[in-house]
Amino acid sequence: MRKLLSGMLIAALVASTIAVSSVLATPALAANGALFNPGNIISDAMMYDGAALSADQVQTFLAQREPSCSSSCMANLRQGTPSMPANRCAPYAGSSNERASDIIAKVGAACGISQKSLIVLIEKESSLISANNPALSRYNYATGFSCPDTAPCDPVFGNFFYQVYYAARQLLTYAQTATQWNYQAGRVNQVLYSPNGSCGASPVFIQNKATAGLYIYTPYQPNTAALANLYGTGDGCSAYGNRNFWRIFTDWFGPPTAGTSLLRSTDNATVYLVSDTVKYPVPSLSILAALAPLGQVAFVSPTLLDSYTPGHVVGRSLRGPDGSIYFFDSGLKLPFTTCAQAADYGASCEATGYVQLSALQISAFVTGPLLSSVMGTVEGGRYYIKNGLKAEILDDQSQALAGIPAGMNVLTENALAGLALTTPIVRDGAFALTRGTSTYSLLTVSSRSTVASGAESALGVAQRTTGSLGAGSIAFIPGIPAVFTGAVKETATGIGSVVSSAGRFDLSGGGIPPAATVPVPQALIDSYPLLGKIEPGSFIKSASSGTVYVVMPGDVRPVSGWGALLALTSSGSPKITTLDASVVSLFSRGPVALTSGSLVRSPQNTTVYLVNGVTDRVAFSSFDFALAAGFSSFSYSTEERIQAYPLAPQLLGYGLTCGTTSYIAGGGAVHLVSADLAPLYPFTYVPLDGFTCAKLTVGTPATSFIRIDNGTIYKLAGGQKLPVVSMNRFAAISSGATWTNVPDSFASLYSVGPSA
Repeated sequence: MRKLLSGMLIAALVASTIAVSSVLATPALAANGALFNPGNIISDAMMYDGAALSADQVQTFLAQREPSCSSSCMANLRQGTPSMPANRCAPYAGSSNERASDIIAKVGAACGISQKSLIVLIEKESSLISANNPALSRYNYATGFSCPDTAPCDPVFGNFFYQVYYAARQLLTYAQTATQWNYQAGRVNQVLYSPNGSCGASPVFIQNKATAGLYIYTPYQPNTAALANLYGTGDGCSAYGNRNFWRIFTDWFGPPTAGTSLLRSTDNATVYLVSDTVKYPVPSLSILAALAPLGQVAFVSPTLLDSYTPGHVVGRSLRGPDGSIYFFDSGLKLPFTTCAQAADYGASCEATGYVQLSALQISAFVTGPLLSSVMGTVEGGRYYIKNGLKAEILDDQSQALAGIPAGMNVLTENALAGLALTTPIVRDGAFALTRGTSTYSLLTVSSRSTVASGAESALGVAQRTTGSLGAGSIAFIPGIPAVFTGAVKETATGIGSVVSSAGRFDLSGGGIPPAATVPVPQALIDSYPLLGKIEPGSFIKSASSGTVYVVMPGDVRPVSGWGALLALTSSGSPKITTLDASVVSLFSRGPVALTSGSLVRSPQNTTVYLVNGVTDRVAFSSFDFALAAGFSSFSYSTEERIQAYPLAPQLLGYGLTCGTTSYIAGGGAVHLVSADLAPLYPFTYVPLDGFTCAKLTVGTPATSFIRIDNGTIYKLAGGQKLPVVSMNRFAAISSGATWTNVPDSFASLYSVGPSA
């Protein structure tokens, strides 16, 4: 595509260095070969600005470049132009008599190529901009399009319009198909110094598409000799095309990389925001991203950066020429309402608290609403900003309860990166998601309990979660050991409940270890519909298992079978509450509940025990004791299950207690011993639990008379048994009382006294 400049053109370019006085062509700095950066010849912003100059501005520029030009000079050139359909470039409407300036302006607008770049391209290829009496044939290679180094230019494109149009379209094509070419932005490219391969090459990190496009168009970089004599010739290995493009652009329009306010040097990674004559260092990538409206970072020489006055580090506040100070992020600028608010956000109304921008620079940011004390972020956070700190707010309700006005601005997390995090603002008894994770927590104003992983659905946590917090904010709330698995207790009273997605069951008594319950406010407990109560003696099971548990004050115990379940049910019709498996899992497990009130032994051990409900096992020395009380049901169980029951401290005898009531055993039933008769039955009374007591057959109350198996009746008195010699005698002394049938072994505990 390209043709190396001939000596004639070079000479013409050397002669074309007259300074231009127009405001369109006032350079920021005079061209200096030491400032040439082969990796950033022109910025994308400067190359691809299709609105850089209007047709009249181009015409003014051309007239200023050659005030005494002839009829053939560029300022006076006119020609008919064809209409061009959309083909990468937008459609071009032809005309019968267009100025060269019209063609340059319209082509630039259609193809999105800066008119300044097209002017410079024409000058560096054919010197037509500065020529005062050019031959018309020079317009046939005005931009060098389709003029290869090794052959004549293609006559098909030998027309000024075609030269400008196809050159612009080609530069656009390079950008649109960037990965299809040998020179690509964002990587190191080996760039030759000359068409003469023996002159060598050097690696160049091409920083943008515009620079890559220049190398594709003219595939050589200037060597040291060419840069040392910027307006002349170098040596036999010098090429001048890209050097001259950069130099002409600099001389006529200022630095071609100046389409940005963000600069860094080639030997230092520090990026500066340049405003007027001051350079402000950019301290972080987050702030650099927020400054994107000011352009891409351009690489310049250290010499150029050294020409600016050092300023303070860029913060999050900008000041316009009218004195307004703004917080900025994501292309927006939000006005501070007061200097105190600026201080809250880590800024200041003092000169060191903001960066002063020009009107053009500040206008690059879209003006947003007035800044408030609450800043939401697109990532999901919400923060209360005060005294240079950010306190994350869980949700609307937490914000309202804290007395913070409703509403917020919304920017990015990066906007607040410079503010220190502090304790979040949360409400008592709320669920929160740790943002960016699947972890939920149950929060109070002073503690945090992690929700058990995998139980979130069963507990209905997601539906009750109205806000999220970042991990840093969550860490400010002290964690407690208890993992939230559904067991809670009211903070003030300590009364417990188990909750799930369906509702709650209030606990009356134990079953769940206190350490496993999470303290919460009553309002949270009340927000779950009451489904019932779980208290000692009630039965529970999970929906996914057939195992039934009896609830005890300290645990739950699996019931060994249907018979055991009936033995634990005084009514004979057990009521079983079905719970979610996750709720059932909260309860501590006790030993398997054997059949209450039955006699049991293992195959490995001949010792027989009375199963005392779910409390303990009672040993005895004779079956008389068990049979007298009505305990006759017998079964086998495993030694492990039997040994899991604690062993009662006393052996089973004829004295039994249920709560505070004392009984004696006899005739397969138990008989109440009143307080006045207690001295007659000086036994060791073995306590039975409620389940066993509920299964007892209660006979007539005990009297002072007992009867043994052979029919003998005794009156108990003074620790002796006094025989009653006849029924007539019994009738005479009993005053209508009856007797209690007891085994002989019962009566043998008394010595025989005289006849009653």
